[in-house]
Formats: sequence, C-alpha cells, structure tokens
Amino acid sequence: MAIHMRISTKNESTNAPSCEADAQAAAEIVRSFCDSHAHPFNPNPISKCVVLVLAGLCVFKHLPTEIPLFITLLVFLYLNGYRATVLKALIVYTLLSFVPNFDALSSLPDVLKIFLCVGLVIKLFMLPYLAGKFLVKGSSVSAILSSLYLLKVPQCVSIPLAVMFRFFPAFKEESAAITTAMRIRNISKRHPARYLEYVFVPLMIVSCNLADDITKAAECKAISNPGTKTRYTTVRFRVVDFVYMGIVAALVVGGIACLHCTI
Repeated sequence: MAIHMRISTKNESTNAPSCEADAQAAAEIVRSFCDSHAHPFNPNPISKCVVLVLAGLCVFKHLPTEIPLFITLLVFLYLNGYRATVLKALIVYTLLSFVPNFDALSSLPDVLKIFLCVGLVIKLFMLPYLAGKFLVKGSSVSAILSSLYLLKVPQCVSIPLAVMFRFFPAFKEESAAITTAMRIRNISKRHPARYLEYVFVPLMIVSCNLADDITKAAECKAISNPGTKTRYTTVRFRVVDFVYMGIVAALVVGGIACLHCTI
C-alpha cells in the first residue's frame, strides 16, 4: 500500500510540470496566431494614444501642417478598411474649409457668425476626432487592456475603461433594435410623449442590464485579481507603429517650428 502511494505521488509530481508546460505551449500558440493575423497597417493602442495626444495639441494652435496631418490620418484609416469614415471626413473637412477664420467673421451678422463659429470649432477638433476614432474602432478591448497593463496603469483606471469599451458597442446595437421596433409600430418623434415612453424607458433598462452583465463577465474572468495575468493578445511595437508616430510627430513639431519662425 505504501509502495502504491509513493508511486502515485511520484506520478502526480511528474505530471504537474508537464501540464504547466502544455498550458504555456498552448498560450504561445494562441499568441503567435493573434500576432500572425494582426493587420499589417494597424498600430498598437499605445501608438494611437500618442498620436491622439499630438493631435490634441493642434486644437490650441492652427498649424500650417494641418492638411498633411489630416491626410496621414485618412491614409491609415483607409488602409485599415474604414472607407466610409474617410469619405465622410473628406466631405465635412472640404465644406468646412470654405468657412472664414475668426478675424473675417467679425464683420458678418451675429446669427451667421454663430453658425460659422460652430463650423470652425468642428474643424479644430477634426484631427483629434479622427485619431480617437481610429483608436476606438481599430483596437480590440483585449489589445487596449494589454496596453494599459504594459504601461502599468492602475486597475482603478483600466477596469472602468474595459467596461466602457464593452458597454457602448452593445448599447448602440440595442438602441438600434429598439428604434427599429418602434418604427414597425409606427411610433415616431412626432409624438414626443409616446417616443419618450416607448424608447427611452427600454433604453434605460437595457443599459442597466448591460452594465450588470459586463461587470459579472469581468468578475468571472478575475479582472480585479491583483496577481500576474496571462494575456492572449500581446502588444508589440512594429514598423507601422514607428512610421505612424514618426510621421505625426514630425508634422506637429514641424508645424510648431514654422509658427515660431514666422513670429
């Protein structure tokens, strides 16, 4: 009996490292699969966040390199398959290019001045809007979480961001389904009271249910566990990351240098 227990104990001790090795091998296979199927022109979320910050600097100063920056963002959006976004941005930016600057607006009537000022504000925020949209649409939640984990962002920030990125796409789908159902029942915005009752009340209930479901799913995945986590999505810097950040940084720095030279 004692000999049998010694043999079984020995077998369990030898099987444990083999199971860990198998788990590590499976994780490496999944990582290599995710890396091999990554889009060649899609930078990682860290690079997109850097570009978003650089694009946000353009709001405070009108850089002479604004059009090359706009074209750069459109090129990367187009290479990643967001052709509808590129077309809409081109149309809006072309229309806003005809809006005069703030100095020329001073001689116009007040009502026209208000509408044109709104157009100028939209044009100012066009670059950070495109950079942020590329970050949200072109990055998966797992890649964003891996980037935050790599940057040592505390969990009190990363967990709400993960819930937020999961919540809004699901909320958009549910709101579209509710709106379609109301159209089938001939309930439109012409009846504000009925529209508020039959659309916004279900949206509030759906949003609460979605938040609960996403939170429970995150807790089941041990997202709040302070220990070291194994992630299938690895964040690596590739050539496209340095090209994306380098072009935008060069254009922003060059535009600021041109402003100082003219001054």
